[in-house]
Amino acid sequence: MKEIKFGILAATLAISLAACSSGLGANSGEEVDTRPLIATTVSPITSIAASIAGDRARVEGIVPEGTNSHTFEPSPQIAKLLSNADLILVNGLKLEDPTIELAQNNKKSDTQIVEIGTLVLPEPDYIYDFSFPKEEGKPNPHLWTDPNY
Repeated sequence: MKEIKFGILAATLAISLAACSSGLGANSGEEVDTRPLIATTVSPITSIAASIAGDRARVEGIVPEGTNSHTFEPSPQIAKLLSNADLILVNGLKLEDPTIELAQNNKKSDTQIVEIGTLVLPEPDYIYDFSFPKEEGKPNPHLWTDPNY
């Protein structure tokens, strides 16, 4: 079952790459990069997406390396990145709620937001602990990176 979920995630990324295109800078005199733009939140997702996409897409991370993603508040410049993105990859599991809201309010109508952790990790497998108490409704958001998922 876990292999199927990973397959769904990989297929989603591959299909999105094939279907997306961007046309930035058409009148600026600069060479136009027509590769799809993938916006990602945390650095592990940025790294994974860049490895999968290779040179077929531009991958831009939102949360800088070394920044606490649990308390990160996106700047207004992130809205522009999200408005140009052809695909938005987020951790999910309630980690980036402010960024997801910003993405929903600024993305193109056909841009998909993929919540990887929420897609990969079934709710019965959510883990709550002292850092992520169940009464706050936010499961441990790091679980989806477990190779078993």
